[in-house]
Amino acid sequence: MDNAVYIIFSATPTGMGSLIRRATRNRYNHVSLSLSRDIRKMYAFARLHRDIPLYGGFVVESILRYQSFAGAARVKICRVEVPEPQLTYLHNYLERLWNEREEYIYNTPAALASLVHLRPAISKAYTCVTFVQEVLVRFRLAGARESDSPTVRALERRLAPCVIYEGPVPAVSGEWGEDAYPAETTTRYAFYTTARHFGRLALRVLGGIA
Repeated sequence: MDNAVYIIFSATPTGMGSLIRRATRNRYNHVSLSLSRDIRKMYAFARLHRDIPLYGGFVVESILRYQSFAGAARVKICRVEVPEPQLTYLHNYLERLWNEREEYIYNTPAALASLVHLRPAISKAYTCVTFVQEVLVRFRLAGARESDSPTVRALERRLAPCVIYEGPVPAVSGEWGEDAYPAETTTRYAFYTTARHFGRLALRVLGGIA
């Protein structure tokens, strides 16, 4: 077994990704985590469906997300050593998140507020970067600390010694698997899921869990 976790920074080929990169003036706008060097399967907090940009949560991303639709993404892959006991706990942690994925949602307010250097915390809600930082801190990896700035750029600096590849997303085959990203949805479904998503966020901000 490869005793490592792989952190993937990506410049996603979507309109939203391009907008975020222009606003932050950063080369990458998204970060994911994989347990395998070929990154065919990644874990992240991101949109669930291609055509519903504001509805997101904990997802298992297929590498096809980065090779399809709007062109290939540029990525930077970092390899982080993980002691074997922690690696077992990390597997269990990711499995638990997946089994309880309906409870975990994307922290859209934090993603928007980060553009003005604010980072509101909401129960069981993460952005892509706060999720990866939580994993690094929880399992004491790469010297990460709770006080670290939860930004893509700050995470890039911390993991600079761990970079093993930077360039176009590797041309490897893959399957969509558990990733619902390409599923076609209706306008009604998009409106309902987006409204429900923001309703759940509002309830959590007000102190209840939805």
